[in-house]
Amino acid sequence: MASEDCIFCKIVKGESPSWKIIENDKALGVLDIYPGVEGHCLIIPKRHVPYWLDLSDAETVIVFNTAKIVAKRIEKVFKSDFVCVFIRGGRVKHTHLVLFPSYKSDKLSGFPQSVLGTAEVDFDKLQEKLRVR
Repeated sequence: MASEDCIFCKIVKGESPSWKIIENDKALGVLDIYPGVEGHCLIIPKRHVPYWLDLSDAETVIVFNTAKIVAKRIEKVFKSDFVCVFIRGGRVKHTHLVLFPSYKSDKLSGFPQSVLGTAEVDFDKLQEKLRVR
């Protein structure tokens, strides 16, 4: 169900302007209107889903396959070394994948440690906490 105050729901319904780059029955790809770099794109599931873990399995496959198509296009157009992908849903409470070209020498090299540093971790305890059984 769409959220009436969600900008991404408005974009999906055509009520807010966007620069579409790909569309299918479950996802929409648009240019980010506040790009960090040229080629910064968003892949938005058409259904209003605030947190990406709540996407259905079918939606997850389509959204990520759509992102893969766009990532390959970004890589080709910008001749990038990488295409960074982040999954968001923070500032805008609607899941979206953020894609943009990245290069070996840019500020994202080494992310997230380059921004966050390296945490001290007891790997044995953490493995036990996170192990999927």
